[in-house]
Amino acid sequence: MQISQTLAQEIREYIKNLLSKEVIIVDSVGKVIPSPGEADTSGFSLPRDAIANSDLKTIDINGGPKLLIPLKYQAETVAALLVNDTSHDMASYVPLIRSFAELLVQQYLEVNKPVLDSTDQFISKLLYHATPAEYPFYESESRVLGYNVAARRLAIVIHLENFWNNCLASFDQPSFEREEIIRDWKRKIENNLTTFFTKATDNIVAYIGNDKFIIFKGMEGEDDENIIKLLKKSHKAIFEPLKNFHIQEISVGFGNVAAGIGGMLSSYREADLALEFGARLWGTNKSYYFGDLGILTILGEGNREKEILFANQLLHKLTNDDLVKTLECFFEQNLNLTETANEMGIHRNTVIYRLNQISSILGVDPRVFEQAMTIKIALLIKKLFG
Repeated sequence: MQISQTLAQEIREYIKNLLSKEVIIVDSVGKVIPSPGEADTSGFSLPRDAIANSDLKTIDINGGPKLLIPLKYQAETVAALLVNDTSHDMASYVPLIRSFAELLVQQYLEVNKPVLDSTDQFISKLLYHATPAEYPFYESESRVLGYNVAARRLAIVIHLENFWNNCLASFDQPSFEREEIIRDWKRKIENNLTTFFTKATDNIVAYIGNDKFIIFKGMEGEDDENIIKLLKKSHKAIFEPLKNFHIQEISVGFGNVAAGIGGMLSSYREADLALEFGARLWGTNKSYYFGDLGILTILGEGNREKEILFANQLLHKLTNDDLVKTLECFFEQNLNLTETANEMGIHRNTVIYRLNQISSILGVDPRVFEQAMTIKIALLIKKLFG
């Protein structure tokens, strides 16, 4: 948090009128704050650790001793006063000086608190708190923000690995600097997308926390199948340019095209599910489409605990490694006995024998397609969630 030149000047004038003494004010990183319209002529700055979390003390700087009086806001040192007088009489005025100066600082920072981006607030509330009964309210609020939520849109969730730790965590509290970093990333993300898809530029972009940004891409005039195809195969061209020293891994999930508040929420859930499952199954630095999850799409509607319970109940008796490997290979070879045997380097009758054992243990037969899908789902759940 930083204080302005105007505020620093107000504090200086108060102390000069009270004590007839000049005072130097440094910001939270030890840099001198000059008077408005003037350059710093002091010729020095303090090391940052000289004032961070410090208490009243005397320091020797710029040719002599000075009394350092830290100014705090919400337990954080945001500035400090440097007074040439280190006498005992001066020390008696310190509580009064500090109290008044900190009051001015508090008033300034409270009035000038950073305002979170209205789009980020709106989208976060929509994604995490909206109920169907509240859709009319969100439609009304979207019009105030200038967004047409009735338009056909496709949700794209972008995960920037370690975005918080590498880009935002150094700011202890919400700040203008933090919000500007988020705004800058939103601009870069939207620019990359609109550069690649030039027809429809009616996009809603928001930072939704957990290292994730979301784009509700406008689809007016776009061919749905073509856009999905391009998003699937053009990850490097669209998203690789966003990488920098701080962000090395970018994974993307996207859903289907839909319209209205309910459609936006549905597309978002699909995109988030595609991102979560895709990254777990196929690794990071890729784009994943919800429609490619196949049988996994049914998991998006279920209860996670019940899904894990289902998988464990079905598979907990299958503890033989050879049987598990045979089952997995059988699925990979599309339920083909001969190809499974060739892939594993064993006799076809051995595969049949092992599948009979599996059928007996599980109570379902992997050679029957519908029952095989049940086993396949359980295996995927176990792989994803343990």
